[in-house]
Amino acid sequence: MDSRQDVEFYGGILIPGMSDCHSHIEYSYVKGMIPRGGGLPEFIRSIIKIKYENATPDEEKLAAALKWSRKLHADGVVAVGDHNNNDYVYPVKQEGGIFWRTFVELFDVDGQSDDETFLDGLKRAEHHRTLSLPASVIPHACYTMTDGLMALTGGSAKAHCGASADGIVSIHYKESVELGGEKERERVLATLGENRDGVLLVHCIYANEGDIDCMIEKFGDKLTVVPCPLSNIYIENKLADIDMLRRKGVRIAIGTDSLSSNDTLSMIEEMKCLQKHLPHLPLEEILGWATINGAEALGITDFAGSFEVGKRPGIVQLENVDLKQMKLTDSSTSRRIV
Repeated sequence: MDSRQDVEFYGGILIPGMSDCHSHIEYSYVKGMIPRGGGLPEFIRSIIKIKYENATPDEEKLAAALKWSRKLHADGVVAVGDHNNNDYVYPVKQEGGIFWRTFVELFDVDGQSDDETFLDGLKRAEHHRTLSLPASVIPHACYTMTDGLMALTGGSAKAHCGASADGIVSIHYKESVELGGEKERERVLATLGENRDGVLLVHCIYANEGDIDCMIEKFGDKLTVVPCPLSNIYIENKLADIDMLRRKGVRIAIGTDSLSSNDTLSMIEEMKCLQKHLPHLPLEEILGWATINGAEALGITDFAGSFEVGKRPGIVQLENVDLKQMKLTDSSTSRRIV
């Protein structure tokens, strides 16, 4: 008997399932509505206008989110860190196949007190948890938060109103020259307490060495920087200083952001983008950002991120890879095998 008769052979590279560490799956219906290259202030104005003026029914918004979440699953994503402020996406996260860690975003809302906004966020997070979906309350970004609301998400809420935000925090950071302000660094440092299980700084397009040094000093190995390459280029036409982040030894993970600022939700396309702009990056290192680093950032290394006895990380095949140069090609794709 041929001992290989029950063996399956695959060309390319086999990797564990990937973790998309920054997403807004609820904005899947916005695909193509916002022109590229306008900068973050114009992008924010467009998002607000769409949110309040677009008449797309929730059923269609949900359908778009389901379509793209299923594509993420088929492409080999096993976990997503998803920012959320709309309830119509609950069925997406209940569908199964992907582990969703939800970050309930808070914004300063006209006509509503900081306490009210914070408690509304807690209710949304608690509803996720009743559905067995892990969730934590987080600040969206410095430029959308009052000092009082920032403080509530940073730990003062327990003494102030009897409830506290906890778990892993994810915040948009240094994504614009115009927004955020001169005190963005100190506001983030003051807000995100050491009691957090993990800290994800998303985008960091304009983060400098001083920013990263301060964050490493405070958060240590709890810190992850999450660039979203295609989205960063779509909005600001600029990537984070990846080589500086590598020199500093900070953990790097990858996000796809949303279809409001991307043409697709694809981890392999994000990796191609990194390789195109930084051809000296070793493919093995980039794959680590998409797998084990992402799993560490989302707190799921007990089952994901690497091939180890006792884990069930999924198996993903990367096809059409240049194995001699160890580079992705324009035709490289990913697909889930397990």
